[in-house]
Amino acid sequence: MKQQQRILFFLYLVVTVADLLLIYLKQDALRWFTKPLLMPLLMIVVYTERQRIPLYQWMLGGLLLSWAGDVLLQMKGMFIPGLISFLLAHICYISYFIQINKREKGLLQQQPLIGIPVLIYIVIFLWLLYPFLDALKIPVTVYGITIGTMLLLSINTKGKVNHMASALFFNGALQFVISDSILAVNLFAYNSMVLGLCVMTTYASAQYLLVRGSMRIKEESER
Repeated sequence: MKQQQRILFFLYLVVTVADLLLIYLKQDALRWFTKPLLMPLLMIVVYTERQRIPLYQWMLGGLLLSWAGDVLLQMKGMFIPGLISFLLAHICYISYFIQINKREKGLLQQQPLIGIPVLIYIVIFLWLLYPFLDALKIPVTVYGITIGTMLLLSINTKGKVNHMASALFFNGALQFVISDSILAVNLFAYNSMVLGLCVMTTYASAQYLLVRGSMRIKEESER
């Protein structure tokens, strides 16, 4: 990894910690100085490393739409636009996973039953959340199916890319599902500062892992 990338990742860590501290101190207004900075740092990493990242446009698009979602969700009354932004971000990640070495068969294509636990989790989680959703049942269901698909396709990268890259993709996608699950509970069922900290921690980690996964596809093959 180049020195420039190390500095950007370090800044990403610093801004993440600062944002978590503001959540703990309940200083939501000041988070306008931290949260919107996170995705641009990762976008700079992806752009500067674009020659080493296959299909970098999809990863860049996912980060850009995630940034839009971050900003929109900080605004009052902008939940649906924010949800749509993250939905589109996941579609970018889905497209990325589908197109990576698409001639190769991934783990899920070889052993489809491995995906059953993911499907069961999404169904059970949505079923438990439904009583709290009211008019948001349909958009949240669509979002849940989409992020579940993203997790399944991250599993399918095993066998299509090297072991380290597929592990980073899976862990990033898994943490994204965990983050969004906790966020849903925090928004609709039980609001808690601790849950807010968990949401941001897993979200920041998820995006970092997805970017690192995209960078490792060629790193290992070039050694």
